[in-house]
Amino acid sequence: MVDTIIQALQEYLQACPLLDGARLNVDFLPSRPLEYMISPSPVDEVLRAYVHGSSLRQYVFVLASKSPVDEGVAQNLANSGFYEKMAAWMEAQTRQRHFPALPADKQPVLMEAMSTGYLMSATGTEGQYQIQCRLVYFQKGARNR
Repeated sequence: MVDTIIQALQEYLQACPLLDGARLNVDFLPSRPLEYMISPSPVDEVLRAYVHGSSLRQYVFVLASKSPVDEGVAQNLANSGFYEKMAAWMEAQTRQRHFPALPADKQPVLMEAMSTGYLMSATGTEGQYQIQCRLVYFQKGARNR
């Protein structure tokens, strides 16, 4: 059992077939391609609070990669296409109710991409692509644990 949501997400996404065994770091994106990173985003976590202390919450995060870029179209299409496929994969995981194994007091409800994947920055040979995602979950109140 995991202790934190970020750990659950890292383990869950590391197993995504789209990553094809590539390393998934937390809060660290190396300068060399092709590795990935997840990093939490600062947002209001509580979506809805209930009288008995339970709540519907969100955990927003960025999935990013350092990828090779060049003047040709094929590599850059592959980079952008990866994030389009990742958004579709998350949607399919939600439909199938296949979610990360969260800490005991949290029940996952939805996993989704909140933005399209986009090129955040680029040099002549590499680019940082990213997509903003979220996990929505129900958290039991202290009286319900």
